[in-house]
Amino acid sequence: MDLIRKRRIFYMLLLLGGLLLVLIIRLGYIQFISVNQEVLETGRTMREMSVLQREQGIIMDSGRGQFLDRHHKSLTGQMVYIPVLFPLPDQITEEEKNSLLEVADVLKISNEVLWAKWSTLTSPECWKGASGEPMILSTTEAESLRNMNIDVIKPLPYMKRYLGAENGRQWLGYLAELPEKTVMSNRHMEVKDPFNVKSGAGGLERSLEPVLKGLGPTIVSNMVDGHKNPLQGNLGARVIAPRNPKYPLNVETTVDIDIQEQVEKLTAQAGIAEGAVVVLDVRNADVVAMVSRPFYDPEHISMTKNEWGNQALKAAVPGSIFKIVTAAAALEQGVVHPNEKFHCTGHYGKYGLSCWKTAGHGILTFEEGFAQSCNITFAEVASRLSAKQITDTANSLGLGRAVGFEQNHYLGQEHFRLFDHEEKGSIFNTKESIQLDDEGARIQTAIGQRDVKVTPLQAANLIVTLLHGGEVLSPRIVAQIHYADGTVLAELPEHRLSGSSMPSIRKSTANKLLHFMDKVVEEGTGQALKQATWHLAGKSGTAQVLKNSRKLNHQWFIGYGPVESPRYAVAVLVKHVEPTSKHKATQLFKQVMNMLATT
Repeated sequence: MDLIRKRRIFYMLLLLGGLLLVLIIRLGYIQFISVNQEVLETGRTMREMSVLQREQGIIMDSGRGQFLDRHHKSLTGQMVYIPVLFPLPDQITEEEKNSLLEVADVLKISNEVLWAKWSTLTSPECWKGASGEPMILSTTEAESLRNMNIDVIKPLPYMKRYLGAENGRQWLGYLAELPEKTVMSNRHMEVKDPFNVKSGAGGLERSLEPVLKGLGPTIVSNMVDGHKNPLQGNLGARVIAPRNPKYPLNVETTVDIDIQEQVEKLTAQAGIAEGAVVVLDVRNADVVAMVSRPFYDPEHISMTKNEWGNQALKAAVPGSIFKIVTAAAALEQGVVHPNEKFHCTGHYGKYGLSCWKTAGHGILTFEEGFAQSCNITFAEVASRLSAKQITDTANSLGLGRAVGFEQNHYLGQEHFRLFDHEEKGSIFNTKESIQLDDEGARIQTAIGQRDVKVTPLQAANLIVTLLHGGEVLSPRIVAQIHYADGTVLAELPEHRLSGSSMPSIRKSTANKLLHFMDKVVEEGTGQALKQATWHLAGKSGTAQVLKNSRKLNHQWFIGYGPVESPRYAVAVLVKHVEPTSKHKATQLFKQVMNMLATT
């Protein structure tokens, strides 16, 4: 029995010894190999992350992917030089102090302001201008600082994210700082990331966040002790950056930045306070320009003013541009003929409906009623349709649902949507409204009032749909995403709008509607466009809305050009204007088209 007991003790000790040996080997691996070689999601080793947590520093480059236009011109990312101040040594002579204060002339500040900042500095800090953004040095200023050869201030390269100030590119988005996070090693060990890097909070910055976030920032720092006090001695600028030749990525958009800037300029000159302009390539529905008013500054976002919201993706009451849908439904159902005659006296006789021309249009054909945007003609036609027929036709033309590029299980997202916060719009607010099929509601809907809401992107895409014989394409604003070495990471293919059981309208119907829009310019409400550079066609719209109990109008014009060989479809929306105001949307449409004719 004693021999058996001794053997058991021996085997237990042997087992414990083996476990202890495995533990020692594991600790040795972590201490001497893993911390130096194992790369985290940030692109840094565990040892580097440990060192970073003992440092104070500033981010010189977020490491995010950059955006390009369709001609590979930069939309984000401009390398500039900024002045970075480092903490002063514990002992400094008066002569050294005076030498340091020579920097004040370069920074264009007083000696007192500079010294007040420098004398209390405990970590590297870039000098900021009045706007709160890092001061950008001119070439001469940067060279002056270099020639001073002062270790505690250096002109260092800084990646400025956004190029310029306020603009109408809300589709690009903005960045915001998220709570401090941890990163995971390949062996599921949490390591604290000592820097809060801004993440996409709107627009493409948000939609493409999984691929844009990169491998981590480039940081300039100096060593600190456990109390975050600088260690003795000046270590100078210590730059730490991710090491991967494939990052950061480049996102190639479909936007033409030259056209975008010119449209922005035209909206400013026209005094448009609120609204949007969308320019689509008619070949594939790609966004060439998308301008939202009021403008926003991506570096100074105000959540109270909401100027960061993209008006091109917000649904608004469409007014008479919706008569395109009503006309399509009537032609598809065979309830009207283009040459059928109607009598407009200016008043419909019920539902309080009247025509915009109070004296009435007299006798006119359906085609002429479309060109003149006659409410009485369309009320009569709507009385022959059902609410479901109008709704189904609208859906088949890409209204009442999001039209922008989307795909399941794409770019690391379960449901990827390219256009951030794109609204679907509406035809009738509820299914019950369609089932009840109230004639008054149906007639108001047919002229683009009541519950109808359409986004400028949908409106421009409606024109593309007609030019493609009724086939609804899905607009893109991004074409490809490339690695830094130029190889393709992902391609967003041109494609037809999916997810709908609604059949397309007939090509013959689409062609009739295009002919109707030509008549709008030749003899209808769009005659102001007859003197444009191109031969244009389109449809105007004026929607009655209430804002703070005031009666105002939304003005629309949507169309295409040149008629003989279409290149661009354009939607213009001018929101909340006085009812007596001239039709700014038509004039702006003409100016945009004239500009496009010269590009």
